[in-house]
Amino acid sequence: MTAAYPAQARHAQVVHGLGARIVRGELGPGSPVPTEDELVSQFEVGRSALREGVKVLAGKGLLESRTSAGTRVRPRESWNLLDPDVLRWRYAPEASPADIRILADLRVALEPGAARLAAEAASSAQRGAIAGALAGLSATVDEPAAFIEADLAFHRAVFIAANNDLLLYIHDVVSVALGAIRPLHTHSVGHNRQTLPSHQRVATAIQRGHHRQAEAAMREIVEGARGDALRETGGRP
Repeated sequence: MTAAYPAQARHAQVVHGLGARIVRGELGPGSPVPTEDELVSQFEVGRSALREGVKVLAGKGLLESRTSAGTRVRPRESWNLLDPDVLRWRYAPEASPADIRILADLRVALEPGAARLAAEAASSAQRGAIAGALAGLSATVDEPAAFIEADLAFHRAVFIAANNDLLLYIHDVVSVALGAIRPLHTHSVGHNRQTLPSHQRVATAIQRGHHRQAEAAMREIVEGARGDALRETGGRP
């Protein structure tokens, strides 16, 4: 996954290094960040780069600086949770079981509705794109890594066909995290083969404009994926 904040910026190592520590819980809410001297030494940057990095993290809602209290970590409810970097730090290289459940729940909340809208509003070109994405799934079913990419492409094609720019925007932002947890339920060739009929039902329902069937078929997919994720992380399916 590509980080949203440019890695080549001089202060990027402060942004990504310190931001990841905060999001992953190494620095809890209300905790003071290490001193400037400690951070300058740790990240091997100048003070101006360090301060710029802290400013970026403040803009993401992770830090606040006060004259009397110094720079401290803000509570989680203040974070910009849909910021691509915050999502990346939260879900890669490894997400907590609780965060995986949250993302799986979000899919259940969003994707059946997107499939319903696609059945109602998709253009002929968008239906063709969904059919092409389905063909990509079939072609890669024996290759888990390629299947993950094809699966992401299929679901994005459905969101595009919903013709709702806000919904697509949310999907594209959250896809940073979706790509990180897909291997939890697309790592088995046998399992991937089992999911193909469900994807076919979604595509067919959208092609025919059957919105209820599209919604139901997509719900079957995302609820199954949610169950897989919970089982893999020790939760209840």
